This record gives sequence, structure tokens and C-alpha cells, in this order.
Amino acid sequence: MNILIVDDEAWAIQGMLDGVNWELLDFEKVLTAFSYAEALNILKNTYIDIMVSDIEMPGESGLKLIEYANTHSPNTECIILTAHDDFDYARTAVRLNCIEYLLKPIRYQKLTEIILQAKNKVDERRKNEQILQYGEQYINSLAKEAKGETVNALESAVRYIDAHLAEELSVKDLAASCYVSADHLTRLFKKKYGQTVSEYIQEKRLILAGELLKRGDISISMAANMVGFCNYSYFTGQFKKHYGVTPREYRKLAGW
Repeated sequence: MNILIVDDEAWAIQGMLDGVNWELLDFEKVLTAFSYAEALNILKNTYIDIMVSDIEMPGESGLKLIEYANTHSPNTECIILTAHDDFDYARTAVRLNCIEYLLKPIRYQKLTEIILQAKNKVDERRKNEQILQYGEQYINSLAKEAKGETVNALESAVRYIDAHLAEELSVKDLAASCYVSADHLTRLFKKKYGQTVSEYIQEKRLILAGELLKRGDISISMAANMVGFCNYSYFTGQFKKHYGVTPREYRKLAGW
């Protein structure tokens, strides 16, 4: 993860380099720029996760720099650190979705805490993106396994279930979306899978939960919520019934 510090005063940048607890923050790169042009060049050539910028600098302002970041690097979290307690500046910062508007001088311990909050926000977003990507890959793999191109009530129901495992799924509503009765849909599932609709949904949720728990960055409670189990104890019981081990034991067997 990379951070960019932008300020036209060398002493201000050096103060941050010396005063902020960079060992705690553990960035891969801590980059600096003394002007809009220099910072812009870095943004164009290096992915920046967090940017701490002054406002008034030679050439364009820090606000203009943040506007550029919003357009070309929308996931960059921006923090303003300025000596100007100006309402218009602060209002613009809000419009630009800056996570903080800080006034100089600031205690470096406080600045460290704020940068850490921004870093945690970036980490959380990345984790959510990975989860969504994994979910998409899983659903795509299920789609590839489907045989034939004919769309019927059973196939429609199965595809909807596989794509909405985290949501509350009613057999009645599912049947209505496929334009069949709940009894007819249940008969289709019984004939094809030897299960009721509810049993099929439960099994698919547990299969996906098992795949998620093979990842080291997803907690057991998070995996349970992602596949539609709101009650942790119930999830644990059903998981053990399906796999023969608890979720915690399953993770250990998977190397986590």
C-alpha cells in the first residue's frame, strides 16, 4: 500500500516523515511531492492508496489535485492538512469526499491515527472487492456446469438461488418468479435433485460457506452472513451436520 504526502513546505513534509509512526502504518512506499505538478506526475505513474495534501501550493491547489484523483484514481483516500480554517475550503473537501480536513499544526500521534483509519478503510474495501470477485467466480463456475441452453422453471429457480444465496429466499416467491406454483417447483426439485427447494438452498449455502472458509482472510461469522445464515449457532450446527466437523475445525484442516 502506498501513501503520497503533498506540501510545498519542505519542513512540513520532513516533520511528517520524522513524526508519524510509519513502522506502525507499514506502507510499502511513502512518497512525497512539493507541488501540484510533481504530485500529479506521481499519481499518473504510481498507484496511490492514500494522499495527504496541503491546499495552497505553487501552480494548482491541493483541491484541484484531489479532483484529479477522484476522477482518475477514485479509490484513493484523500486527507487535507492545511493551515487555512476556511469554510469554503472545508465545504469543497466534503464535496470531494475527503475523509478528513485537518488543521496545522497537528500532533503526529493524531495524524498517525487518522492515516491508520484511512488505511483500514482501504483494506476493508479491498477485502470486500475480493469477496465480490470470488462470489462472481463461483457463480460463473456454476453457470458453466449447467447443461443445455433451454430455460425452464427449474433452471431459472436454480440460477436465481445460486446468485442470491446471501438473501432470504422464499419458496413461494421463488416459484412466483418462475411462473409456477410452489408445489410444482418442489416436485421439480424432488425429481431432479431428490431434495426440497429448502434443502437444496441449504446445501448450496453450506457448500459456498465451505469454499469461503478455505480462504484465510474471511472470518467464520463473515462467511456465515455471506451465505445467508444470520444465527451463528445454527450455522455451526448445520455446517457440522453437512461436513462432519465444525467451521473452526474445517478451517484448521484447510491450513488456517
